[in-house]
Amino acid sequence: SPPTHNPPNHILFLNNLPEETNEMMLSMLFNQFPGFKEVRLVPGKHDIAFVEFESETQGGVAKDALQGFRITATCAMKITYAKK
Repeated sequence: SPPTHNPPNHILFLNNLPEETNEMMLSMLFNQFPGFKEVRLVPGKHDIAFVEFESETQGGVAKDALQGFRITATCAMKITYAKK
């Protein structure tokens, strides 16, 4: 099924993350963007995470900039807006 496009949200949903991803790696990646608040990993699921920003606009900037970013050679990160 085609990917669903959720409306803009200040929380981003990340998937296709490599197994060795941790909170610090993602924080370092996203905290270069204004409005970054926090990263939340999902216990027991290494390949997904949520990143919270202060506003939808700030989240959108980071989403566009890091879409497809490769943490490792094989895993291109997929970023969508989290469901509200």
